[in-house]
Amino acid sequence: MVTVLEMSSRADLERLCEVAMAKGASGAKSMSARGVVVDPRVRMKCMVPLCANYGRNLMCPPNVMSPDELSRVLERYHDAILVQYPIPMDREFVSGLEGKKLEDIYESGEYAERMRRSELEFMEVLGEVERQALGMGYRFAAAFSGGPCRLCDECVGQGSGEACRHPFRSRPPMEALGIDVFLTARNAGLEFEMPPKDHPVWNGLVLID
Repeated sequence: MVTVLEMSSRADLERLCEVAMAKGASGAKSMSARGVVVDPRVRMKCMVPLCANYGRNLMCPPNVMSPDELSRVLERYHDAILVQYPIPMDREFVSGLEGKKLEDIYESGEYAERMRRSELEFMEVLGEVERQALGMGYRFAAAFSGGPCRLCDECVGQGSGEACRHPFRSRPPMEALGIDVFLTARNAGLEFEMPPKDHPVWNGLVLID
């Protein structure tokens, strides 16, 4: 027997997916929170090789909850929404990076600007989905982004004693919490290329409850 509450919940999830798509997402699908895959090896990849944001960005390890802590939190959630947003890296631009060292690519002005601009746009999409969910009465709605927080040119960082400058906008990335983004997206029915080739996308998650 389907209850009114269950029907309303599905309608709300569909509406939230529509909100994401209207804001420019390339994909948005609801899924069971049981489909969110947590693997400590993902968190390990923040350290091997060492990410430049490790210990320097407040939204990155070791400043965020551990995979074990997130797993316990996920047990209390029923639903989630996986959101994808396009990264403007066309084949012509990417081909111009072939043969270059990763350090040189990351420091490329145009590469960094494309990543920063699209990620900031993506964070706005996730923030809007979260706001709409809270407005619907889902008081534990929580969004997780993709990639390091780029709201500031330089994060105040660990050990500075300063608080985050954007506490209501900044969100930790899925990877920082140990979420296997590839498998989670597959469970949501939104697979993506790995490694990315023609259509790179940001992946974000909004927990709903």
